[in-house]
Amino acid sequence: MEDLVVKIIVIIGLFCITLICGILPYKIGHGGRRRQQALSLCNCFAAGVFFATSFLDLLPMIREKFKQAFAEANITSPFPIPEFTTCFGFFVVLIVEQVVHSCHKKARFFHGHSHVETTAPLLGTPPQNGYGNKERSEDSFTPLNERAHQINSQELAEVDSTLRTYILVVALSLHSIFEGLALGLLVEVDRLVQIAAAVVIHKSIIAFSMGVSMVKHDMPLRVIVNASFLFSAMGPLGIGIGIAVLKESTHFSSNLSSAILQGIANGTFIYVTFFEILQNELKGHGKKLLKLLFMVIGFSVVCGLLYFANYMERKPHPVLPHTTVATNGLGYIPYF
Repeated sequence: MEDLVVKIIVIIGLFCITLICGILPYKIGHGGRRRQQALSLCNCFAAGVFFATSFLDLLPMIREKFKQAFAEANITSPFPIPEFTTCFGFFVVLIVEQVVHSCHKKARFFHGHSHVETTAPLLGTPPQNGYGNKERSEDSFTPLNERAHQINSQELAEVDSTLRTYILVVALSLHSIFEGLALGLLVEVDRLVQIAAAVVIHKSIIAFSMGVSMVKHDMPLRVIVNASFLFSAMGPLGIGIGIAVLKESTHFSSNLSSAILQGIANGTFIYVTFFEILQNELKGHGKKLLKLLFMVIGFSVVCGLLYFANYMERKPHPVLPHTTVATNGLGYIPYF
């Protein structure tokens, strides 16, 4: 019951904070250089949190859930299924994003090709005046046609920019659903708060950056609000799906479905860490060592939390059963 209350708070907080961060750039502009640097450092900190959470926290938990589910069904398998589901989740997000980008490029190609075919006849065959002087007619109508062509090109560019914005939102929303799914499937409050904090930080930065991009392209407020609302709603939607899976499943199916879905979501975290955050943050020339430092700090914070929860408090891992494993009287320590 306690975890459900925390999840409801996370749903409300994640939606409101992400929505505000998405609309905020319209009110304050894209900000100066220092603000962008601060956002980059926070993003790298979130990457460190995701990295540590994925490999040191979620992956061992997924292994144990598969172990419990297989033990109940008397199934044995030498194949590394937990690691496979994580890799599968990674490839799902990677493939979906590349398909979206490919469709977008094709749409732009055909859009531009159609534009050329439509405007070329208008420029090549201008109407004649009443005197039948074709040469004079071309001289008279060329500026008007050029202006019409420029207006048409501007309108098409605005439509293409709006389409590109919504495609970006859809791609990011897929990530949000899987990240929210990971939160919804958790029942341990400590781990839930830890991952929720990282997700809120990361999604807030993504929403703000998305808002900055739309402001730079002079998007109207209506488009910015719609895109921000769609993006903000996907994380809570994923949390709701995870809660429903836990409530409607039996113990065996709950363990198995939770392990599979959390493995897929864990692959999403890995993708976000390396392809969405680090690839973008480290490809520039600004303060790479400082960004790496903040990533290490984020990683160290998670390590410290895990150490404190599993060693200093002398309690077993919340997912693992209470056993008599040799721990020197200090409790089970799954990661160290």
